[in-house]
Amino acid sequence: MRMRDHSRKQSGQALLMVTLAAIPMFAMVGLVVDLGYMQYMKKSTQAAADAAALAAAIAFHSSTSGSSFSCGGSIVCQSTPQYCDPSITTASNAIDSGCLYAKQNGFVHSDSQDVTYTAGVSASPPTTVGLSSASYWVTFRVTQVVPQLFSAVISGQTSGMVTSRATAALVGSQDCIYLLNKAAAGALSVGGTASLTSDCGLYVDSNNSSAVGTNGGGTISASEYDIVGGVNTHYALTPSPNTGAPVAPDPLAGLSAPASAPYHCDYKNFKANGNHNTVTLSPGVYCGGINVGNNAYNFQPGTYILVGGGLTTQDSNSSITGSGVTFYNTFGDTNKGTYSYSPIDINANSVVNLSAPTSGTYTGILFFDDRSAPTDNKCTYCDNYGGGSTAVYQGTIYDKNNGITMYGNSAVNAAYTMVVADTLNLIGTSGFNNNYSSLTGGSLLKQVALVE
Repeated sequence: MRMRDHSRKQSGQALLMVTLAAIPMFAMVGLVVDLGYMQYMKKSTQAAADAAALAAAIAFHSSTSGSSFSCGGSIVCQSTPQYCDPSITTASNAIDSGCLYAKQNGFVHSDSQDVTYTAGVSASPPTTVGLSSASYWVTFRVTQVVPQLFSAVISGQTSGMVTSRATAALVGSQDCIYLLNKAAAGALSVGGTASLTSDCGLYVDSNNSSAVGTNGGGTISASEYDIVGGVNTHYALTPSPNTGAPVAPDPLAGLSAPASAPYHCDYKNFKANGNHNTVTLSPGVYCGGINVGNNAYNFQPGTYILVGGGLTTQDSNSSITGSGVTFYNTFGDTNKGTYSYSPIDINANSVVNLSAPTSGTYTGILFFDDRSAPTDNKCTYCDNYGGGSTAVYQGTIYDKNNGITMYGNSAVNAAYTMVVADTLNLIGTSGFNNNYSSLTGGSLLKQVALVE
């Protein structure tokens, strides 16, 4: 009888000890569960913040172009945190795009969530360290109130909070050559004794196994190579190319055209009378283009609209100079008839000294070919940019529909030269420098980067 009572006492004591031990054990398990859920929510809010910041910056980049920006209109600046409108369903600006991405990730402004943004055009976003070259930046903060379950027994706190932040910015691209053709062999081609030397990188969208190629003794030297497809050169490129890169979008897609049809002609089939003339031209609409012939043309600063006819020179007898100029090569209906498209054709031995504007809408844009220009597989509408050993093309040459050929030492002497085209063929020596000190905001070819 006593042994039976003793066993009962031991069992009761064991049950009491187990019960007492279970309380902190369950509390610890609850704490682990709550902390795990907090960590999950932290990753979720960070993913939403990253997506929102990138979406806003990409939307801005696709709709706006230039090297520097000012607040106002579609360019939203906000120095203090502003709530995203939870009711929006379509984006009216870049910030809305970011807010919608946060919403798609499950986060809106509510009793338990907050989504806020700040944005600006200052070179250095206030929440990042070491970044001093951003033209536009946007920061999103995503906050979630998280109920505390088991751990509330210990802490007495019934809820916790997680907040994540991300900043995306437009920064100057490391590349100054963008070739947009998606499939061409030799999208970048350097042949014979030609050479391409670039202080900046190149981006080739072609997925062809020979997207970048050399023929004969042609050489290529650049600071980096980002190539969707492959390389077929007779020597190893240095540094090693980054093949298999994602397709890059047109970096100037947001740049609006200077004019549209119908055009009002200021000049028609412009060509100086006779030869050996020195002629000063003013900005305007040149229907039928500009033919330099055996003359020297000096272009005053401004925008020249070439409606059909393009710009043509002849050998060493032609000279073209101009500072702060943009040429828009287009075609279409005018008040004096309809003009069909013609490419730019500057002879290899012509004297060339042209530089783009350093301010205004077309900062850094030297040549801009109509995005609706015709194209074919015979390169009928390809542009030729030549010039002797002193040739200067300082600015951006933009022809997304057709290829361009550069030859005769073109671009070597410019502080900077950038090309955005379908393809690029090099004949002769071409050098690309990257001194953008004349441009506020640096290179106008921007890329989106998640900087925080």
